[in-house]
Amino acid sequence: MLPFSTAFTTAALVFGIVFATTIVEADAATRGSYESGGKRIAIDEYPSAKPGKRPALILLHGSAGLLFPGLDLQKRARDLSAQGYAVFVPHFFNRTGHFMVRPSGVHENLPAWTSTVRDAVTYVAAQPNVDASRIGLMGHSLGGYLALGVAAQDSRVDIVIEASGALDRGGVKRLPPTLILHGAKDTTVPVAKAARLESLLQRLGVPYQKHIYPDEAHILSRTAMRDATQRIQRFLTKYFPAESSAAN
Repeated sequence: MLPFSTAFTTAALVFGIVFATTIVEADAATRGSYESGGKRIAIDEYPSAKPGKRPALILLHGSAGLLFPGLDLQKRARDLSAQGYAVFVPHFFNRTGHFMVRPSGVHENLPAWTSTVRDAVTYVAAQPNVDASRIGLMGHSLGGYLALGVAAQDSRVDIVIEASGALDRGGVKRLPPTLILHGAKDTTVPVAKAARLESLLQRLGVPYQKHIYPDEAHILSRTAMRDATQRIQRFLTKYFPAESSAAN
C-alpha cells in the first residue's frame, strides 16, 4: 500500500489540483442536504440540462475527499448533466467529521459511510427531476467500495461504475450491471480484487465490462483517464442511457 502522504501528493500532481481553487461550492449548480445518522450531509446537485424526470447518477469520492476526486468528479458531473443525467455528489464524510481519511481508517468507518450513501439514494429518488426507477452509482477507490457495497444491498441501484475499488464482503446475492476499471500496478487496492469482483459477477450472472490498465497504479494517468471516460460513456449508453428509449 502506498504511504498516505505519497498517494495524496501523487493525486495532486496527476490531477493538477490546487488547494485554493478546489472549493466544490464554486462548481456545484446547487447545494442541498439530507440527514443521515443524525448528521446533516451536504450534497452537490447538477440538474440535467434536459426537462422532465431524468436518470440519476451519484458520484462518490475517494479517501482523499473532494479535493482530489479520483475520477475528476466535478468536471464529470457537469459533462454528465449536459448529456441529460441528474448528477449528485454527496459529502458523505460529513457523517464522520472527516476532511480526508488515511487508508488505515477506512474500514472502521465503512458502515457509517455506506449508510450515508444509501440515504443519498433515498434523497435522490425523492427529487422531482429524478426518475426514481433509474439510479446509478459511480466511484473511485473508497467511492468504488461504497458504490459496490450499497448496490449489493439496495435494489434501487441500477448500475455501478467503479475504478480502483473492490467488494470485500461475503454473501452477496445481487449486483447490477457493473463497469470495472483498475490499474494492474495498483498497490493500494491490488488488481486481484478486480478479478474477484469479476468472478462474483459471473457467478451471479450479471452483465459487466472490465478493463485493466497494464501500466497504471491506483491513480489513473491523464491518458488512462481519457480512455476511462470513453469506456464509461459506452457502458452508460448500453446499460444506463440518458434517454430510456435508447436502452437495449
